[in-house]
Amino acid sequence: MFKALGQILLADPRFASLAVSDGNGVRSMDLAEHHRAIAMAGPQGGAPLDVRAAFDRARNILLYAYFAYDLLVVGESQALAAFELALKHRLAGHPVKGKETLRNLVDRARKLGILPAAQPSGGMFMDPVEAMIHMRNALAHGSADIHSPGMAMDVLEACAREIDSLFPPAAQ
Repeated sequence: MFKALGQILLADPRFASLAVSDGNGVRSMDLAEHHRAIAMAGPQGGAPLDVRAAFDRARNILLYAYFAYDLLVVGESQALAAFELALKHRLAGHPVKGKETLRNLVDRARKLGILPAAQPSGGMFMDPVEAMIHMRNALAHGSADIHSPGMAMDVLEACAREIDSLFPPAAQ
């Protein structure tokens, strides 16, 4: 739903209705709490500046989702794009065979030992990187899905973890 000019800075009703337990009862999540959660999620390692900028773009989109709930999936897409960009940087200097799809980048990174081998998904849990590929493809090829803030935070944090696995923090 496109917001009227006078409604732009009001919390999206779907966001405002989310309940938060604060020890004194249940109340709505406010913008400061939303900002704090997003600010804590991010790569801590030595990712290149443009990867960090792409990730911050995802965080900003998720921040503004407080006002337009539908931006949650856009923020997830951007976080996944930041992970893909990190893979491209990490694989720089390794020959490209075929198209540089996320699938091909992950496969190359796994063959080179940059990413761990895929975990078998015999149960209900999928390998985290495989789950990211699946979600990225679903979102990139058109989807009417609307995700929750919790799901968006899970995606943001997973992307940050994988980026840090590619560019770990410097040894102290």
